[in-house]
Formats: sequence, C-alpha cells, structure tokens
Amino acid sequence: MGSSLAVMSAMDDALVNSSLADIGAMNAPVSSSLGVMGPLLRKLDSLLLLGCRLRGPLKDRVVLLREDLEEISVALVEQSMVDSPNEMAKYWMNEVRELCYDIEDFIDDMMLTHADAKMRSVQSFKVGRVKIPWLPKKVRPCTRAAKFAELRAPVREAIERHGRYLDGFTSSSRSLFTVYGHIPLMYAEAANYLVGVNDANTKLVKWLTNEKEQQLKMVAITGHSGVGKTALAKQLYREVEEQFDCRAFVRASRKPDMRRLLGGILSQVQQHRCPTNSYTVQNLIDKLTEHLQNKRYVIVIDDLWETTSWDIVASAFPEGNNCSRIITTTEIEGVALECCDYQSDNILKMKPLGGEDSGKLLLNLVFGPERLCPEQLKGASDIIIAKCAGLPLATICVSGLLATQPDNPKLWLHVQEFLCSNLSTNSTLEETLHETLKLSYNSLPHYLKTCLMYLCLYPEGCTIWKFDLIKQWIAEDFICAIEGTDTAEVADSYFEELVNRGMIQPVDINYSGEVLSCTLHHVVLDLITLESTEERFITALDYSQTIRGHYSKVRRLSLHFSNPRYAKKPTGLTLSKVRSIGFFGILKCAPTIVGFKHLRVLILEFWGDQWGIMSFDLTRICRFFQLRYLKISCDASVEVELPTQMRMLRYLETLIIDAAVSAVPSDIIHLPGLLHLSLGDKTDLPDEVGRIRSLRVLHCFNLSSNSEDNVLSLGDLLNLQDLNLTYCTEESDDHLKRNLAALASSLGKLVNLKSITLAPGASGTAIYHDVWSSVSSLPFFLQRLELLPPICIFSRLPQCLGQLRKLCILTVVVSELLMEDMDILTGLPALTVFSLYVRQPTLESIIFKKRAFLGLKCFKYTCGVLSLTFQEEAFPNLQRLELSFNAHRGEQYYDFLSGIGYLLNLKEIAGTIGAAKDAEESDRRVAESAFTDAIRKHPRFPSYNHVKRVDWVHEEYQLRTQAKDSSREKYETLEKQHGRKEGDSLHEQTRILLKETGEETKQCTNSCQMIKFSLGLDSDPTKQRPIASNPLDSRLSLMIVLFRC
Repeated sequence: MGSSLAVMSAMDDALVNSSLADIGAMNAPVSSSLGVMGPLLRKLDSLLLLGCRLRGPLKDRVVLLREDLEEISVALVEQSMVDSPNEMAKYWMNEVRELCYDIEDFIDDMMLTHADAKMRSVQSFKVGRVKIPWLPKKVRPCTRAAKFAELRAPVREAIERHGRYLDGFTSSSRSLFTVYGHIPLMYAEAANYLVGVNDANTKLVKWLTNEKEQQLKMVAITGHSGVGKTALAKQLYREVEEQFDCRAFVRASRKPDMRRLLGGILSQVQQHRCPTNSYTVQNLIDKLTEHLQNKRYVIVIDDLWETTSWDIVASAFPEGNNCSRIITTTEIEGVALECCDYQSDNILKMKPLGGEDSGKLLLNLVFGPERLCPEQLKGASDIIIAKCAGLPLATICVSGLLATQPDNPKLWLHVQEFLCSNLSTNSTLEETLHETLKLSYNSLPHYLKTCLMYLCLYPEGCTIWKFDLIKQWIAEDFICAIEGTDTAEVADSYFEELVNRGMIQPVDINYSGEVLSCTLHHVVLDLITLESTEERFITALDYSQTIRGHYSKVRRLSLHFSNPRYAKKPTGLTLSKVRSIGFFGILKCAPTIVGFKHLRVLILEFWGDQWGIMSFDLTRICRFFQLRYLKISCDASVEVELPTQMRMLRYLETLIIDAAVSAVPSDIIHLPGLLHLSLGDKTDLPDEVGRIRSLRVLHCFNLSSNSEDNVLSLGDLLNLQDLNLTYCTEESDDHLKRNLAALASSLGKLVNLKSITLAPGASGTAIYHDVWSSVSSLPFFLQRLELLPPICIFSRLPQCLGQLRKLCILTVVVSELLMEDMDILTGLPALTVFSLYVRQPTLESIIFKKRAFLGLKCFKYTCGVLSLTFQEEAFPNLQRLELSFNAHRGEQYYDFLSGIGYLLNLKEIAGTIGAAKDAEESDRRVAESAFTDAIRKHPRFPSYNHVKRVDWVHEEYQLRTQAKDSSREKYETLEKQHGRKEGDSLHEQTRILLKETGEETKQCTNSCQMIKFSLGLDSDPTKQRPIASNPLDSRLSLMIVLFRC
C-alpha cells in the first residue's frame, strides 16, 4: 500500500496541472485515444539511431514518415482533449489510429523476418557490408523504401483532411476537465460505510437469524440501479454468514452463465475443496442439492435480471427445517416477487438516501470522518449533493473525483456547473446516474480511461483479479513507468486510483486495505462499452451479436459464448490484425488459433460441452512472436496441446496454464523475458528452472514431483519476488523432507523474495520437519510467509521469524507453544495478519504483553485448549479476532480470555468450537456459553460476533491424555499435603493453596516444575526457569496448571 501511494505521489508531481498535450504523444503509452502513436514514434527513432546503416533513399523515407507522424500526433492529441468531438473528428481520429496500428505491424513484421533470417544464417555468417538488424536481407532496399513511401501516403492525406475540416474545431471547443491526484481516503474502506439503512439492516438480520422460522425462507432487495442493494446485501451477508453451516455470495448478470453461477455457489459452500467447472448445469444442481441437504445455509444472489435464471438456481436449494435463508437483489419487481413466492412482506424496496445521509456519505468520502467541509465549499457541496439525488453510486463516483483535490474551489465549481447544466429538477434517477458517471469518466486522465476501458474484455458480473489485470495492462503497453519506479508498481497505483474514484467495485479486500479483486457495476460497464465501441478499442461479442461493416477489422476481441444452445462461431471478423483475445465459453465456439501473428494477449477460459476428454490445439502459438501474456483455464474434460518448443516467444512475460496439458515444452527455461510462471499443481516443470533468471513470480511449484536438484536451482532465481509451493501426491516422507531441506538452503539466496506460500494440494499428510532449522536468516524484504497446515509443522516458533521487519502476513503451525515463544514476534512493526495453529494443548495462559503486536489487525488462533491473556495496550489496532478450540469433558473456563476488554479497536470476534473425544453435548454448551460471556465483557461488544460448531479442532490427544494421567497422580499427592477435602469449593481450594509459606512454597514450586516436565513442556526440569518470582505467584501458577489439567 505504501509503495503504491509513493508511486501516485511521484505521478502527481509530474502530472498535476499538466495535460496530454504537455506530455506529448512521443512519451505516451498505448491508449484508447492515441492508439500506438507513442510506441510507434519511439520505434522509428530507434530505427533512425542506426544512422549509417540505412542507405540514402531508405533513410529519407523513414525520416519523412517520422516527421509526418510527429505532425499528425500533435493534431491527434488536440482532438483527444476535446470534450465532445463531432462525428467527423471521431472518424478522423479512428482512421489515424488504424494507420498507426498498420505501420507498427509492418515494422514488427520486418523485425521478426530479419530475426528468422539471422537465426537460419547464423552458421554461415561472414563479414561483408553492414546489415540493418531490423530489416530482412531478402527485401531489396528499393522495395523497403517504396513500402515506407506507400505507408506515408495515407498519413499525408489525413494531415490534409485535418487542415481542411478540423483545424479550427479544437480552438472553439470545450476541453476535457482532466483531474490528476491520488485520493488520501481509501474508497475500499469508506465504500463499506452504509448510511440510511440501519433500520432495514437490523430488521433483516433479525429475520435471517430467527430460529423460530425453521423453513427455507427467501428475501429480495429491490430498487433502482445505484441505490445500494449490493452494499446492503454484502453487509447482511457479513453479519450473519458465520451462523450458517454453508454460505455463498455470487453475482448474476443480464445474460447469466448458469454454469459459472452454480459453480460459484458450489465452490463456496464446499469451501473450494473440489473443482466445479467440469460439471454440466444439471450436475451442478444435483451436487448442490446433495451437499446442502440437512444443512443450514445462506446464499446471496446479487443482481438477478430474469425469472428463468431464478427458477434454475432455486431448483438446487433443498427444502428443510434448518433455518436456511436465500437473499436476492434485483432491479425488477417481478423478479423479486418470483424469488419470494409472491410474498410481498419479504421484499425490501430500497429508496434513495435523504439529503442528510447523502451529505454524510459525500463529505465523509471527500474529507474523511474527522474533518468538516470548508465554509467556502458548503454552497457548492449542497448543490452537488442534491444533484446526486440520493443515489449512493452517483455520490461515491462524484466523491472520488472531488477527493483528488478536495480543497480546490475550481474543481468543485466545475462539478457543480456540469451537473446543473446536464440535470434538471425533473431528471430521472437513470439520467442522474448516467450523467454523474459520465462526469467521473470524462475527468479521468487518458491512461486511466484506457485501463478502465480494458475491463470490457471480461464478461459482465465476473470477478476480476488485480494481479491478472495489471499484468495484462503491462503486456498491452498501457503503463508509462516513471524513472525510478517499477512498471508493476505504477500499474498497481492505476488500479488503486480507479477503485478510489469509484469506477470499479472492490470484491476481496485484505486486512491491509488492499483490494485484491474487483467487478464492474453494469451501468459503468455499459458506459465504457459505448466509449470503447466509438474508439474501436475493444470489440465484445456474445452468442446473440454479430459484427459488420468497418468494425470487422478488430484489434482487441472479447468473445462470451457460454450458452451451448445458441452459441456458434462468429463470422465476418478479420482476425489477422487482432492484438488481444479474451474467450469465455464452450470449447466448440473457441476461435481457431492460427494466423494471429500480431497477438500480444491471449486469455482462454473454456469448458467442454460433451462427455469424454476433448483436445484443444495450441501448438501454433510458437509462431505468435509478439505474444506477451498467455493464460489458459479450462475444466477437466479438456486437454491442451502445447508446442514442443516455445523459445521463439522471446517477448513472453506471463505464462499461466490452469489446465491439463499434454507436455510442457522443456525450452521455456530459455525464454529471456519470462516474469510470471504458473503451470498448475499437477503439471511438472522442466528441469533447470533456475535458468529462468528473469523470473519474478513462480506459482504452483510442486515439491512432490520436482527433483531435489530442481528445488536447489530455485536459489539461482535472484529476481524472484513471489514463490508459491505445493505438494499433491503421496510421495515418501524422505523425498519431501529432502526437498524441504533443499528449499531451506535455496531461500537464503533469494534476496528479493517478498512472498512465500507453502500449501498442500488435494492429498498429503503432515510433515513434522523444521524446514528453517538450517536457515540462519530469511530474505530481508519478505512481506508474506504462509506455511499452511498440514504440510509443514514446526516443533516451536522459529527464531529467525523475529528478523523479518517487513513481514505483513504470517501463517505458521507449531507442535508446541510456550509463553516465551511469542516474544519472538511481538515487536514486528509491519505484521498485519497473523494465523497461528498449535497442535498440542498449551498448559499455561499465553500472555500478550503491553505494546505487543502494535500493527496487527487480524489474529487467528487455533489450539485444542484456549487460554489467552491480553495486557493493557496489547494489540492496539486489532480489528478481527478468530479463535478455534475444543470443548473438553468437565472443563471449566475461568478467565480463559482475560483482558479482552483492552482490545479497544476490536470490531469482529469469531469462535469455532469443536468437541474433544470424551466431550458431551453439555460440555459444548458450557464452552459456548463461556465464550459468549467473555465476548460480552468487551466494553463495546463488537457488532460482529459469531460462534460456530465444528466436529473437532485438531488436537494431539495422546499427549494430552498422558499429561492428564501423570499430573493427576501428582495432584492427588498435593491434595493430601494441603489438606483438600472432597466437596471443597474452588474458592476454598485456592484459600488452602495460598495459606502455605516458607519451605512449603519451595516444594510447591518444584512440584509445578515436575508437572510441567511430565506434560512435555520442558526437556529438562532442572534447567527450567522459576515459574514465579514470589510465593504468591508460584501458588497461582500451580493452581492454574492443576485446574487446567
């Protein structure tokens, strides 16, 4: 987060009060408005740098073409800054962009032809005349010169037409009001702030959790676009989800893909335990019905548009008396009635916010909750709030614009004038939403418009992952990196700004406030689709659409063919010029992958529509020499055939294959520009993976199938920043332990590593192996370390974790946890999320001392026995606490969550309670009651508190049982020594234990040490430090140990 803000700050310094005209086309990246003008000019400059290598006529032609393009670029920049260009100007700009694409394609073809010729003649190289590296030898100089002259002719014509018809147009037209600047208040957090719906929210929560209504019930939330239906549904879901056995939140669309929708529900209710994309719709319905039978579940279906979709989905939900609930949101009242079996009492009709709530939302987003609106801006703010008509989406988007420069009166005046001139008092809510979104879109800088428009590539309603999206932006050359900044960091800052402007909606947000995935509101999607169509930027088609006329020549193509009944291959498309393809649908409609020699981005997400294994031929991608990004995802019924060699794809940066493949080309280790590699956990990497020195991200590296040498070679990937490892097959423990040891020796060399994730696949058993035992230090820049159970279990918390000052996320499993172990981590300043799994029951309360874990926001603690103590000022920023433990037979819970009231910023508490082998139902109820009572002691009683039952929380019973037997014998001896009688109360037992002093205290302390030794806490009782420094503390320690046992 900090790095992104730094990048945005650097961009502000460079761009505030500047425009695209100031920057110039020469330095511009690829964009929807300028096309490839910037990269083309830079390419021609590189060609002219060869100087003496170009012969006279050829050099002259290149120079003239370069000058003409420079001249036309100035006019293109001016036209792109006009607020509402006329149709003639739009046509002229489209023509110029197409010319630039064609010229760049020609130059790229020459470069590749020469590269091929050079490789073929490398064995017969001889010194002679100086050759042009980028131009094919087989083409004569006069032919090359003639081709450049031919390319120049339409450029000259475009210049002349601009002079005749458009020269005076820009001076008399209004310019776009482009606003630069980052937003200090994160929209991702503020957008979750609901206003004006408290009463409705409270009513619905009570209805959803009412256990007296045991039958399956449905509730529908309806209202106009942008009124806040999704936000309310998310809030409801978040409040009640932990009270249900199964839960899911999915988004539909106006043309829903029922396989995707049902598969999303099944995947979530099964907690992603098995793939769902290989099932038919009926298979998915059957699987859902089977899984949800006799369970209490809550399902949210957002943005339903038709009753037929509801009928299909509803058939998967079994009736029952388990208090299950369904929540739907829709704009159409007829759909809402159908979802609720025409019971209007179960329909919530959301209305626009009132003036006070609208003002609270806007000003909170612009200035933050701690600051009031300046007096000089109150007049403008009142008018703007009124013009937003109480629509939260409109208010959020306008707030995102104003928050870039909250104290700029000119910006507030511009927004006020725009809304007043385009909206009247009689404007409909639909018109209001459209105009406010248009204002927000028009105010975006060109680079953000381009990145936002690119989301047209994805189907409506789908979840778009940030890390995929920014890699695609980079591959498309949309990102203009500032000197001294990383391109990926700049792309990340673009994504954050689009979220903060309210143009894209966050879906998954981590505890650092980072948005991991997003989606588009359908109104925003309609707006950018219209803009994209006008600028011929992306052509998006589904099975109900055709393409014709001059649009048949497409540069970026998105195909959504998910309905097998109506889907058929598109016709009338000229695909030889396509640079990007996104295909989402059934395999039989996938385009034939051939002839795409200019392709840069290829995204294929498809599935079979018949039984048996189907094959998809991708062998010809080895000829896509411009390819930079390749992602393939398909179900188990499809096998992908890759070429035997891929080393010719020297520009390839990202290779992601989540599919069964016939074989992986062994020469991918020779790809010089490969940055991101993920081949799925069931796909073997070739040997010598360490030779891909450019690699930054390596995912799904299988520790089971890879050799020890290949694991050791990971240490050669000095640029690696993100490493994801797994194991999926039942290999011998020895093999995995050798690979883990090899991994430990490799990690110390990866000085740039920021993230390590070690996760089990579908199978595998626990490995008790201290993988860090041979590592004295870990990479200094490490920010994420997740060692998920059960693949790696440490005997104790590793000491080297305390050296990771930049660590933000930590997940670790230990066999044993002692009080002093926590001191290793308490001072880590950046730690935000900490998940700790303890296998053996702790035999003393884990005490979190004053000022421990200052930055922690989420703490997840799992142990068979729960006993935690929070001292004052510990966890000062903790927001969510998740605790998992077992109920034991006869166990009492005295101060097992001591000091929880000191966690002043706590907002959510979740408890997961299992049952030990000997526990009965009454023991469960005692544990649940004690947990609930402990939560109620919190002074603010967190708004989200959930207690969930599970069968069992993992606990090593054998050790615990032996400990109980051993300690019970010693305790009976002590009972006799201290005179305890049958029937004594706990208070009386404590009084007796505290009565003794002197020599008896020493004996008691020694007994405590022996008990701790018998329970496996110390390897040598003679070396154990004293339990307490005074007699009273030692007696209390003894009492705690004895009564816990």
